[in-house]
Amino acid sequence: MSNFKFGNIALVGKPNVGKSSLVNALVGEKVSIISDKAQTTRDRVLGILTTDTYQLVFIDTPGVHRPHTRLGKTLINTAQHALPEADVVLVVVDSSKKPQDDDYLIAKMLEGAGYFSENPPAPIVLCLNKMDILKAKDVEEHVATYCELFHTEQYMFTSVTKDQNMDKMMDMLLPYIPEGEARYPADEFTNLSLRKIVSEIVREKVLIATRQEVPHAVACLVDGWDEESDPTKIHISAYILVEKSSQKAIVIGNKGSMIKRVGTEARREIEPILGKHIYLELFVKHREDWRQNPNVLKELGYL
Repeated sequence: MSNFKFGNIALVGKPNVGKSSLVNALVGEKVSIISDKAQTTRDRVLGILTTDTYQLVFIDTPGVHRPHTRLGKTLINTAQHALPEADVVLVVVDSSKKPQDDDYLIAKMLEGAGYFSENPPAPIVLCLNKMDILKAKDVEEHVATYCELFHTEQYMFTSVTKDQNMDKMMDMLLPYIPEGEARYPADEFTNLSLRKIVSEIVREKVLIATRQEVPHAVACLVDGWDEESDPTKIHISAYILVEKSSQKAIVIGNKGSMIKRVGTEARREIEPILGKHIYLELFVKHREDWRQNPNVLKELGYL
């Protein structure tokens, strides 16, 4: 197809600025799970958008922060490794606030990768998200500060939650995308396996249900998948991993109420994706300091 475009767009930003929500909105599918907790996105998640004229691959990276655990360091490496593939780097910030420590950490990471040089590896575009809560008196100062920090004059205000300026954001990115052939099937919208999608949905439901009681010390792994025993449904078993016995009690809930709620919410979202009824069996395990344990991180697919 003549003049067809293909490109990779790497999204970087500190935790909770809306990167995953932005990818989901631009792709039009739920690619990444969402919560208001740090380290919600842990994998190098691809969101793939294909039209008649282009295919864009959005690389949703973990939020950049100062790491305190082995898992945290792994997440930062995941974000850094996405940069060399990018045709455009989309820096997502919370426009309602001035740059904070993690924003400066991201700028330092980009500078170290040569993005502020005379010949940067790829252009930088700023997504000034959360415009709906940005005060009018702060607009000029915040724009100037973020543009100076990230050495770019290309920016777009957005509000993912209000679905504002998504089309304009896309229009700003497309001129930087080179011509090239599609590399993924037209009906594919993510690189995640079905098992990984299921485990991420379960983890999301745990984060939402437990709110502040279980922070980011939770993971999920699908360890059983049976489609043959019963042709009418898929039997899936998964375990939820936490760091403390007290967290295990919270996730299970009084007489199993919390884990039942998590399972119900997850099943409701998983079944339309798989196109089949599922029997979802969830277990909760606790392992002290699993985020520091390379063997556990490897088992979970983070290493």
